[in-house]
Amino acid sequence: MKTLNLVYPEQSDIKYRIDKFPDGQQQVTITSVISVYSETITYITYPNWEIPKEVTIKSRLNNFTDLELIICAVKSLRNLGVKEIHLYTPYFLGSRSDRQFEVGSNNYLKDVICPIINSLNFESVTVLDPHSHVLEACLNNFRKVDNKRLVEFALREIHENSDEAKPWKDQFILVSPDAGASHKIYKLAEQIGYKGDIITCSKERNTEGKVTKTVVPIDKFNGKDLIIIDDICDGGATFINIAKELRNKLNDYTKFNTEPKIYLIVTHGIFSKGFNELSKYFDGIYCTNSYKDIQPLDLHNFKPFLKQLNVF
Repeated sequence: MKTLNLVYPEQSDIKYRIDKFPDGQQQVTITSVISVYSETITYITYPNWEIPKEVTIKSRLNNFTDLELIICAVKSLRNLGVKEIHLYTPYFLGSRSDRQFEVGSNNYLKDVICPIINSLNFESVTVLDPHSHVLEACLNNFRKVDNKRLVEFALREIHENSDEAKPWKDQFILVSPDAGASHKIYKLAEQIGYKGDIITCSKERNTEGKVTKTVVPIDKFNGKDLIIIDDICDGGATFINIAKELRNKLNDYTKFNTEPKIYLIVTHGIFSKGFNELSKYFDGIYCTNSYKDIQPLDLHNFKPFLKQLNVF
């Protein structure tokens, strides 16, 4: 299957050009496709193209600018005669807007984004670690990829600096930020063969719905590191509050040879508030580049490390 990569053009099998017009319009023009006549890859230009039967479009879907490019790419491919088109978009715009939050508003996934994607008639739409089951219910030909690869990537990195005398799966405690995320963590634990403790946090809210307290039900750490796992980090307030509570409960860590560390694994790293606050509470953060590529300049004041797994 050939790919049209809207994130990294240099990795795209199908070559294309993006034009932007003064009124904001974008246009995707296919400029060449890969010939399969020989083992040596060559590019054949129109009118001698060999049109592939099946193409996967790889794209971010962070905003309507990305959505416009996806639509244009689909239409350009169909105009060339491509019959089967798949969409691979690890992060899906509006993933958390999975219901009508108040009277007078709308269900963003159900009413806005999914109908547009469905109208493009993809053979499949693949999303990485989606936030809500509503996406699966609203999106035609939906395919889900879980976060197992990211978590294994992170745990291998963490294990490199851990106590080699102990089995690595005995050296940490998994932390779920809320009940909604816990079912994913229990499934993940089974996949990776983890049989240790799993802590599920919760939030207390006032009558206005504002969070008044973060509850972290743990009192004994036994010197083990703590790993918070979730699908999305936007501003990071939820994770910061959990880490604060964990740090407050680490008063007796001095009896251990080393202070337990706190790590954050999130599939989709938006980080809209930057890293200043996160750097105060976490020893390391792992995410994918589904939403964006984190640049070194973004991490200028970030003392811990942040590592990204490339999913494109």
